[in-house]
Order: sequence, then structure tokens, then C-alpha cells
Amino acid sequence: MTIARSGVQVGTMSTVQNEESASLVEIELPDCTASDAAAVFAVLRSAFPRSPQLGDGREQDGGGGGEKRKFWVGTVDVSTHGEVDCALELKESTEADISGSPDSVRQVQETLSGYYDVTAEPRVSGDQEVEVRLRLTQR
Repeated sequence: MTIARSGVQVGTMSTVQNEESASLVEIELPDCTASDAAAVFAVLRSAFPRSPQLGDGREQDGGGGGEKRKFWVGTVDVSTHGEVDCALELKESTEADISGSPDSVRQVQETLSGYYDVTAEPRVSGDQEVEVRLRLTQR
């Protein structure tokens, strides 16, 4: 939608939407237990309190007893920062796929690096969006 005054284009709604979406980072925790997903999302929820959605899990076949594994997804909004008041321990190494604007992805990665050992493997990069696979392990 274009906003115009006296025949002169002033701005577009897509500019506002682009600025808002630039602060959003999508996160996926594939093949993850509920307790490990809760640990990762607790850190992100504290660090980025305006995050719209964190922790939607879909069950997968866990195979052989123990805690059921799920595919967890969420969206982190890095536009505001909070103090991390809890950091839960990971029971096992956890992979996290994160994607968004380069600066926003960096902020999420740095936040997680403050609480876990993080190894990053770049996956897909473009001018406007990057995707990185992180391996998170308890220190």
C-alpha cells in the first residue's frame, strides 16, 4: 500500500513491514527433547521478551523409551533486550537452525553463546537473510 499526498509518494507500508520483519529470527530445534527445548527457549524468552512465539513442538517418533523427541519452532523478536534471569541446563547436545537478517541472527547466536558452548555452521546466505545451524552444548 502506497501513501500519497498531493500526487507525491511519501512512503509505503512495505517499508514498515520490512523494518519489523528484520528484527525477527526464526528458530527450529529438530529432534529435541522437551526439557532441552525449554532450556533454549527460556534463555531466548528472557533475553528477548517481546518474542511472539517460542516453543511450538510437534512430536516425532522418539524410538526406544526415554523422553519423547519433538521438532520445536519459534520466532524471536530481537528489537528489545531483557536480562536473562534463568539459564536451564541442556541434558544433551542440541541443534538449532536460525534464520533472519544477518544482524538479528548474530544477536541470537551471541545470546546463546553467553550460556552454552556454540558451534556455528553457516547454511544459506543472501543479501537480506542468512541461515545458520548451531550446535549447543552445556558448558
